[in-house]
Amino acid sequence: MILGIDLGGTKSAALLLHEDGTVAKRVAAPTPADADAEGLFAFLMALAQEIRGTETLTGVGVSVGGATDAAKGLVFAAPNLPGWGSAGFPLAARLSEALQLPVKLENDADATALAEWRFGAGQGTKNMAFLTVGTGIGSGLILNGMLHRGRRGAGGEIGHITVVSGNEGRLCACGLRGCLEAYASGPSVTRIAQECGWRGAASGKAVVEAARAGDAACLAALEQAADHLGAALATLAMLLDLERIVLGTLAVHAADLLLSRIKESLRTHAWPRLTEGLEVVPAALGDRAQDLAALCAWGDH
Repeated sequence: MILGIDLGGTKSAALLLHEDGTVAKRVAAPTPADADAEGLFAFLMALAQEIRGTETLTGVGVSVGGATDAAKGLVFAAPNLPGWGSAGFPLAARLSEALQLPVKLENDADATALAEWRFGAGQGTKNMAFLTVGTGIGSGLILNGMLHRGRRGAGGEIGHITVVSGNEGRLCACGLRGCLEAYASGPSVTRIAQECGWRGAASGKAVVEAARAGDAACLAALEQAADHLGAALATLAMLLDLERIVLGTLAVHAADLLLSRIKESLRTHAWPRLTEGLEVVPAALGDRAQDLAALCAWGDH
């Protein structure tokens, strides 16, 4: 059994998991997103100690909602968790020392890519991409049956490739302009719907429900998101010649509104020989994704 930790910008969880993904016990709490590094560390330790009990554990897997260097066990400041700082906080080493267990960590997009590949919609592939399409847009790449992290652990940052160039591009939370995330994340879709005239609740769920009911502003925002997502996926297809692309969150909850248009845009922006047979599917793990991501953060190393 392992101790899994899922650190998110809004909420976090600690859990005891068997290697087959079965969860024996779980606790969760709101993340103190405005805390400094020591405050965040103390928060995670409190969750871990609450759930650990007297179980004999193999190790600790941590899925981190933010930038990481998995090889060095470091976490860095992110827009939703600025307290980690820019120098890199040695979270794996600190947890290992305090818990007296080996600790391994991954960025949450990479860890969830592994989870979908092992347990979900990516099963049976050797070359796939997983995209979070939620508060932000992150991605994890499985290439030749292995997670691709890149030189600094930042491989696959498709959410921050440019889809609208120049000063016309929307400002992204990362500081760049024209990023995919600025057009297709949940908050971005909501903002664009509001700019198009939506006056309802400022949430992705409300926008999706209104679009299904025929609201023109919400439909326009989702169509724009789908077009940009498809173009970004075409870049992945041309670069990596993938078998399958798995889309999470917004693409799961609004698959009926998004998927066909995403695929149309993908085919428009990439060669037919690279899109033929390329599957674009919703993520399959649902609420289990974060828990299994923590397991895979431990098991992939």
